[in-house]
This record gives sequence, structure tokens and C-alpha cells, in this order.
Amino acid sequence: MKTRLAQLFCLCLLALPCLAQEVIRVGVELQPYQPYSDVENGEYRGYARDLLDAFAAEHGYRFVYVPLPVRRLLGDFLGGRVDLKFPDHPQWNADQKAGHAIHYSRPAAPYVDGILVKPQQLGQGVARIRLLGTQNGFTPWPYLTEIHTGRIKLIQANQIESLLLMAINDRVDAVYLNPRVVAHQLRLMDLAEQALVLDPQLPHVEDHYYLSSIRYPQVIEAFNRFLEERSEQVEAIRLRHGL
Repeated sequence: MKTRLAQLFCLCLLALPCLAQEVIRVGVELQPYQPYSDVENGEYRGYARDLLDAFAAEHGYRFVYVPLPVRRLLGDFLGGRVDLKFPDHPQWNADQKAGHAIHYSRPAAPYVDGILVKPQQLGQGVARIRLLGTQNGFTPWPYLTEIHTGRIKLIQANQIESLLLMAINDRVDAVYLNPRVVAHQLRLMDLAEQALVLDPQLPHVEDHYYLSSIRYPQVIEAFNRFLEERSEQVEAIRLRHGL
């Protein structure tokens, strides 16, 4: 009788949620990309950090943020060395992701990527652009044909500040970046936000960033519920970061 009771007790314990929280490693981008994200003195911060922290606090997850260079981040994610990835998108690196069962969240952060030029160059069309600057890891989707044919030469750099100075000093004809990120960086450089502006007449991308996971589909499902059920809280976080 005592043995049977002990067995039943053990089964009940197994049915309960584990009291010790499992550490979930969130792979994030090392490069500065405010207001979305940044890493200062090893500390991840920005809109993404606030959003993910709010989600983790509500569900009792223990998130540990692992900042990595963009290319290494993808490899570590696919190799299982990080459990979640942010930002991500189903279209990014689709060939490398083939064969992996990746679960994507609902849209977590809106963004626009496009061509930024000096104000006096607005409306001059894509024909004048021969040298296009962008950040390492970025894909200028609307201009891939021109890049592959060689009509546009792509110049990539790790630092957004370097790209902006190249455009301002006419070392590249334009940059392909997020205008909110550019405006934030120009302020940090003590330059006018209008030193470089988005040309809305040129092809650009309006989309969203996603949270993704291979190992934890249940976390992605919980995150989706959080985005829906705490939409006002999410909106407040976005507004706080100017998104």
C-alpha cells in the first residue's frame, strides 16, 4: 500500500509544472540598431528587449540574451546553440533554413527598409544609383536584379555611422536602410535628421520582424497569445520607442 501511494505521489509531481525555470537562450543581433535594439557593455536593450522581457515576465520564462554577429546568429540558431531568434523573417536566408522546422510568431515589430538619399536628390530615380551602401547582413530585396546584373554595386559595412557618412560625403549614391534607424543614428552623430531621407518614390519594403524558434514552438504560441491579449501593452512599448 505504501509503495502504491509513493508511486501515485511521484506521478502527481511529474504532472506538475517544473518549479525550476529552464533558461531559454534568445539569439539577438550584436550590431546597433536603435530604436529596435542595441548592445551596450554586453547588455541587450531597446524595443525588442522591452517587448521580450514583458512577455517573459508574464509567462515566467527565464530569457538569457545572446548577442551575436548577424551571420553567426543564423548559424547558431540553426545549430541549436540558441533557442529563439529575434529578429527573423520567413524570407530571410530561406536556402540555408531549408530542412529546418522553424516556427515563426505573428508580426512583432513593423519596419520599413528603403533608399535614403540627400534631400536634393529626392525624386531623381534609381538610374543615378550606381553605388548602394547597406549594413552587413542586409538584403536590398527590391534591387537584387540590378545588383546581380552589376548595374548597382553593393557596398556593405558593419557600422551604420560609416554608411551614413559615406552617403553624406558622396562616397556612395544612396543607402538602403531603415529610416527610423537612420534618423536615430543621425541624432547621435549630432547631424540633422533630414541629412538623409527616404525616397518614397523608389521601391521599398514595408514588413514586420518576427520571433522564431525550432526547439520551442510552445513559446512561439504563447508569444502570439501575448501579442493579442496584451495588445495595449505592446502598443505602449512601441510608442515609447518611437515605432
